Amino acid sequence: MTAPSTASGAIGALTRQGTAFSQQVAILSARRQIDAERSVAGLVAQAAQPPAPPGQGRVLDVTV
Repeated sequence: MTAPSTASGAIGALTRQGTAFSQQVAILSARRQIDAERSVAGLVAQAAQPPAPPGQGRVLDVTV
């Protein structure tokens, strides 16, 4: 009677290990999604800033 209980215990341990791995993958995926959304939000915030007043900002001098 020891073999079936050992086998079922091993199966249960593997199931728990698989579940833990799946949860870790899901958490990692969610964190990456949140990081990506924050990056996009940062880019949108940068693009939403008003342009620099005339005479200030990015000017390229092309005189030769």
